Amino acid sequence: MAVDYVIDGLDVRLKAPHGLKWLNRFGRVFCVFDQLISGHLCFGVQDNGSRYFIKYAGAPTLGYAGDPAAAVARLKEADRRYQALQHRAFTRRIDAFETPGGFGIAFAWFEGCALAPLDSQLKALRALPYAQRLALFDDLADFVAFASDKDFITAGVADRNILVDFDKKRAIFCSADHFLPMPALNARGRLSGSPWFLAPEAYVVGARLEEAANVWQMGMLAHTFFGNRLDPNPGQWEGTSPLYAVAQKALSPDPGKRYPLAHQFLSAWRQAVMDVPNHWFMR
Repeated sequence: MAVDYVIDGLDVRLKAPHGLKWLNRFGRVFCVFDQLISGHLCFGVQDNGSRYFIKYAGAPTLGYAGDPAAAVARLKEADRRYQALQHRAFTRRIDAFETPGGFGIAFAWFEGCALAPLDSQLKALRALPYAQRLALFDDLADFVAFASDKDFITAGVADRNILVDFDKKRAIFCSADHFLPMPALNARGRLSGSPWFLAPEAYVVGARLEEAANVWQMGMLAHTFFGNRLDPNPGQWEGTSPLYAVAQKALSPDPGKRYPLAHQFLSAWRQAVMDVPNHWFMR
């Protein structure tokens, strides 16, 4: 039987009672995410004109089948990654806090739309002018290279983790919950995340995951912005042949034939962008 709370006029439903008075320190709640399967209970809060996103573990959420204590442990571990990964194209951690029964992280609120689950958001991205898409992609790819430099496999990335602010022309990744220290041994088989962002070795139990897995992700991110990630092919590529060649090298089934380093992909991509004819930037 669910337990119902009303916080600032908004309903929160949990499996069992859990103290939520800690929310008062952050201000007024303006949105609630209580149906997540991750074990997180999330809120949008506002205080004196500033908005924050709160990710909290420990509450018995309706969609989570696991132990709330395990969700707390995972979020505490993830917080180390959020502290290490400060980048313009990544969610900005403000603070972390503990409660008698849980743990939470406060992030700066980002006024953007996730690329999923609504197809309209991905279509809106693809409708942006070519130069704007190049700039947004460059920021996101720069973050993957930055995370690689910090020795993280950027596992778990999905469209719902990519936010785009169409007004300010900004894009960020908003989750590092499933990132892995590099190198990592694939002990579980298929890793979490959208299938197109998972390199072939991310499906193989016992496979060694190195930076080439991040390079694959960058190649598929390029097809998200400019191609067809379900069937990468030159006929549906919106760009020059050199750019397509960079993206395709990143998608070699053999990790040894991809760019070995994310920064090498980024350097090759940026060089190909420098050679794009001017008329492309008018599209």
